[in-house]
Amino acid sequence: MSTRMKILCAAALLAMATPAMAQDASPWDLRDRNAYVLDMQGKMWSKPINQKGWAMMTKSARAVPKGTVFFMNNGQLYMARGGMFDRAGNFMAGGV
Repeated sequence: MSTRMKILCAAALLAMATPAMAQDASPWDLRDRNAYVLDMQGKMWSKPINQKGWAMMTKSARAVPKGTVFFMNNGQLYMARGGMFDRAGNFMAGGV
């Protein structure tokens, strides 16, 4: 699989994620048929995907499990699982 395809697949995973919680605990505005990409230069962008592209991306995509947390550290995107945050978006120090 090409690097470009891997990026698009990762974007599909983000696009299908349940709404994540921001600092103010409001959900992100993630929309169907949009790719959310962290590109090879570390720049984030989004783009609508046509039917053919969407069908291709979703073939190898997997849903992001509930409770997944995405965060940036030194320009690198990370994900962690576990009860790090309560339903109001408050960090729980003993959650992991």
